Amino acid sequence: MDDLRRLMDFDSLWTLWFWITHVMAWSLTSHFTMGVPFDMVVQANREQNKNGPWTTHCDAMIRASIFRLNAVFDRFGTAIVATWSFLIASLATSGVFFQIEFALALVTLLGPLTIIFSLTTWQARRMGAADLSPAGLRDGVRRLRFWNQVCGVVGIVLAATAAVWNIARTVTPI
Repeated sequence: MDDLRRLMDFDSLWTLWFWITHVMAWSLTSHFTMGVPFDMVVQANREQNKNGPWTTHCDAMIRASIFRLNAVFDRFGTAIVATWSFLIASLATSGVFFQIEFALALVTLLGPLTIIFSLTTWQARRMGAADLSPAGLRDGVRRLRFWNQVCGVVGIVLAATAAVWNIARTVTPI
């Protein structure tokens, strides 16, 4: 029973749930770049007909995501940035200075996700301002996916570093 309780413990950087959450977050963030499934972008790029079903639907989804992101950020951007900045700063302070392990674990997950959200918002702004061709839209999503994956790798390394730092901090020398 004690092993089961330790496995279900949520306030540790070494639990199975923490790493499952990390893997799922980076997997979903990488696959659904800007809200568009990346396999749809790949199929649209492979399609021979420029007006084929994959191309048409993929481009419509990208344009809808650009519109949605820009509309939400135009309306609530300041409130989102202020609230999210306060949340991240509070978690970082709690994790580093007050040594709350769960807060540190959340910072290692939400910090890189914040960078990805910023990149996605910036890319949506850029793509919305430019009148890009369908191939240009898909290329923008492909480049954004690359940077999402880079942030994911950095996030996993950051989480592993925080886990090792936390263990080193809590273990007493012999």
